[in-house]
Amino acid sequence: MLTILHTESAKRWGGQERRTFAEAVEFKKRGYRVILVVQPGSELGKHAKEVGIEVREIRMWNKDIPKAFFQLFSLMRRERVDIVNTHSPKDSWIASFAARLTFRPILLRTRHITVPISNHPLNIVYKMPHKIITIGGAIRKAMIEINRFPSEKIVSIPTGVDLDRFNPDKVKGNIRKELGIDQDTPLVGSISIIRTEKGFPYFLEAAQEILKVKPETRFLIVGHEPKGDTVAQEVRKRGLGDKVFMPGLREDIPNILARLDVFVLCSLREAFGQAIAQALAMERPVVATNVGGIPELIKDNQTGLLIPPADSKALARAILELLENREKAKRLGKNGRRLIEKKFSQETMIERIEDLYQELLKKKRKEN
Repeated sequence: MLTILHTESAKRWGGQERRTFAEAVEFKKRGYRVILVVQPGSELGKHAKEVGIEVREIRMWNKDIPKAFFQLFSLMRRERVDIVNTHSPKDSWIASFAARLTFRPILLRTRHITVPISNHPLNIVYKMPHKIITIGGAIRKAMIEINRFPSEKIVSIPTGVDLDRFNPDKVKGNIRKELGIDQDTPLVGSISIIRTEKGFPYFLEAAQEILKVKPETRFLIVGHEPKGDTVAQEVRKRGLGDKVFMPGLREDIPNILARLDVFVLCSLREAFGQAIAQALAMERPVVATNVGGIPELIKDNQTGLLIPPADSKALARAILELLENREKAKRLGKNGRRLIEKKFSQETMIERIEDLYQELLKKKRKEN
């Protein structure tokens, strides 16, 4: 039995951690032994324990780095780890050196964000992996063109959607009933961790424009805001308290998506757009900004509508177009589901990662 070890120093529960969790669960189903190394109290560790994934908690703050290095080094040797896959900066620094010094595991780094890699001396760790996986083509392109990585070192494996879970024919629950929103009321929603780069001020500006034309419309923002409640304050400041609903972090995402008339992601930068992929799988019409990896999913007027970033008027026009042209909205949603089934399913993602693991292990055996 091959042993895969994932490391993740981030403690949050966002798209990056959800992908790592999905990989762990699916590879365990395929007969691999999977170990997750996380920070104490991390959300990823909590979710992994609930489904029976092996979790080891190691502190990876700056002051803990020497101790964490020896703990990881010992763990890799003791458990005879075959593959190490790192995910965030701190765990990558520690685990990359530990893996190289054990001389045993294949080392991979999964890059989840579009932010350019700096010239910091510690980023020498990017030279250590046998391969770098990016969660979308835009990240791979940037690493090759901006950071001058050799193209053969980087492979794009987009984040996949669980098509059984995100299935419009298997909807349970009703967020509209829960929030007191009538079934005939237009509902426009966005699901995301609430951060500056997600562009929520433009969503609220667009909401104000839409309400001038369709005052019955309601808006939904689903997600956790790590840095206080600035968006909630902005909602109140703009007098939108009875028009914009913010139920916080939710796990019943398929059921929420199923009740939206339009899904929106107005990010200023975006590595891939996992929430968009999920919305497409649920046959929802999507309006999204033309940034980062989003155009891999949204082909304008085919699987959704693309708009410029930071343009609330263009956002409002696109949303209104889909609210007023239900036939077009339905067609875009159907096209979106077909795209996800063809190219962006979770099964496709796992198979491509497994093929890469096996290819690297085979190459290593030949070299030895």
